Amino acid sequence: MKICIFLGAGASAAENIPIQNELFTDYFKYSLTNNKNNDMNKNLRTFFKEVFNIDVFNDDLNKVNFPTFEEVLGILDMAEQRRESFKNFGTETYNNKNGSINILRQYLILLMANAINNASKSSNKYHELLLKKLLKNNQLLDTTFLSVNYDIHIDNSISTIYDKVKFPIMLDYGVDFANFNFSNSSWKRPYGQSIKLYKIHGSLNWLYCPICSSLTLTPYEGGVMRILNNQEDATCLNCGEHTIPIIVPPTYFKDMSNVYLSNVWNKAESALRKVDLLIFCGYSFPEADIHIKYMLKRVQTSRKNNPLKIMVFNNHDKKLESSLIKEEKRYKRFLGENVFFTRDSFQDFSSDPIKYINFSKDMK
Repeated sequence: MKICIFLGAGASAAENIPIQNELFTDYFKYSLTNNKNNDMNKNLRTFFKEVFNIDVFNDDLNKVNFPTFEEVLGILDMAEQRRESFKNFGTETYNNKNGSINILRQYLILLMANAINNASKSSNKYHELLLKKLLKNNQLLDTTFLSVNYDIHIDNSISTIYDKVKFPIMLDYGVDFANFNFSNSSWKRPYGQSIKLYKIHGSLNWLYCPICSSLTLTPYEGGVMRILNNQEDATCLNCGEHTIPIIVPPTYFKDMSNVYLSNVWNKAESALRKVDLLIFCGYSFPEADIHIKYMLKRVQTSRKNNPLKIMVFNNHDKKLESSLIKEEKRYKRFLGENVFFTRDSFQDFSSDPIKYINFSKDMK
């Protein structure tokens, strides 16, 4: 049975990665103190003080009600789209007393990357457990992974099961990296059988060069942090110029124009047309993800084989029943009443995925 496992923020939260509502609190409590006086942190302090009346240096952060990451990125994206400004924060050439909106947006993405990267040093317990269970039951090679998460829990979990003799199966992101052009690179082009992982919103270990349009992979580490800590360590393998992240933030105004992301999306859609079962893990089906809804509806309405079966695992210990009911309605409203919306978590699914996969065979 061919399946696709779709990993949302809840799957990463199971490994103690902060969700978007916690990103600002985590960064300003734990990371800001390392370097309060660099340009990034001074600009962020000014922005939050002037726009949200929050002093991230002096306020009691345990009591601050921060806006969500989506809200902050959303208003900056809208300002850029409309070519408008906030007081003291404008476009590159206008009203730049405290910095440009474009630079602020980059700082916020690096803030997010920092918070996620710090938390990513925890274990990959549930991702590794899931892979072991799938491998043990001969299901792993018939599984495609599709992720909207930037962290590299699933990446590293897949990479570490590689064994040149016992399991010579490589991780395939669906894109070409500059690493493939160098014989001494630790990351080789996938060949033969591979495990497909399509990260449709980008990744902490992808560095894009806007000069030569190449993509560098930093295996096993969130290389985007090099941009924040020491730009000289974040240069392009091909031409040596400075790189930028490929990270699509969780807002309505998503920019999917990057050629590598376009390739990933095309391959993800192609894979979805071939699978029998789509399993959502830790994904609430948010309104802002209209690109994903568009792709799913295209797949759902143009399949030549049997209708796509869909299961959802998005519960956790602190989740309210009212939230689950709303999410279930959201899924079924858009994807149909046959969606099997469980009351189980990503941890539950990881512990015994075959039980649920076998159950799906009886689903209509």
